[in-house]
Amino acid sequence: MHALLRRAERGLTAESVERRDEAPIVVGDLLINRSERRVVRGGVEAHLTPTEFDLLVHLARRPKAVLPRERLLAEVWGWADASGTRTVDSHVKALRRKLGADLIRTVHGVGYALQALV
Repeated sequence: MHALLRRAERGLTAESVERRDEAPIVVGDLLINRSERRVVRGGVEAHLTPTEFDLLVHLARRPKAVLPRERLLAEVWGWADASGTRTVDSHVKALRRKLGADLIRTVHGVGYALQALV
């Protein structure tokens, strides 16, 4: 029940409304259209879940910067204390499957970074 409420709140926040109005993000051959919530890599559109999309946007806002799992859990999921959870890892695995294994770099023991692709 809490998960459903959290998802509903995330969709209704003022921040999500602001995100829709922002310009697309381009990192190499990756295009993220935030206003349409669409992702295209190498000319092929990828169908992402809302959480996968939010995670990808979060990583793409800071290409090459390593973002710790705890920070991603706090900023994407809104979880204040979620140490030890593998949620981020599972979503990164799904993004790699849908967009390519070379897109997101793992920094063991720290977190993840979006690769600036050419």
